[in-house]
Amino acid sequence: MWITLSEYLRKINSDSRKYFEFNDRILEVADKIIPLDFKSVFDNGNNTIKFEIGFGNGESLIRLAEKYPEINYFGIDRKMDRVRTALSKLNKKEKIQNLVISRLGTDYIEQVIQPGSLDEIIMNFPDPWPKKRHHKNRTINSDYISVLHKLLKNKGIFRFASDHEEYSMEVFELLNGSKLFRNAYDTPYRNEVKNRIQTQFEKHKTREGFKIFHLKFVKI
Repeated sequence: MWITLSEYLRKINSDSRKYFEFNDRILEVADKIIPLDFKSVFDNGNNTIKFEIGFGNGESLIRLAEKYPEINYFGIDRKMDRVRTALSKLNKKEKIQNLVISRLGTDYIEQVIQPGSLDEIIMNFPDPWPKKRHHKNRTINSDYISVLHKLLKNKGIFRFASDHEEYSMEVFELLNGSKLFRNAYDTPYRNEVKNRIQTQFEKHKTREGFKIFHLKFVKI
């Protein structure tokens, strides 16, 4: 990135305030509270933190938090329409004590979140940038794997799901070839995960007959 973290936060928060009001459901990440102290963010006694990168319309993240109240969920998305949709859903409900979202991208995430503070990182259906000339824009690369490893607790889990086979296999090879993670499955991927709460996009793709590629890796 060509701007500092402070400049980035000021810009994204100023932009966000034009479209929604910050409240106890959506966290305004600012210099004064980073790196985030999740015990203060949630203040509910839960010790397990799961983090979703790119929560989309928020449906599956909300359902996860409601199903597992003993786990804290923190989700980020940088796209305004997605954030507003998810926030609208949260504002129509009683406060979910174990769920907080924020409008953020991934560029500075290792400065926003303390190392070794996450039990699980979830990435569902990131943009695969299918054209070869656009592959450089993919979120997961060798550098970003190191960031994921840094943020996870010892034996923390990284979950990845996509309907794009080539991208999924690229991510598998990056993780499997690193010395930072081990595959939690006995196969490179699974097409179904028992008791999984599906995203809206995932339901749509499944109905259309697409295979879903689920990866699960554990921090070494």
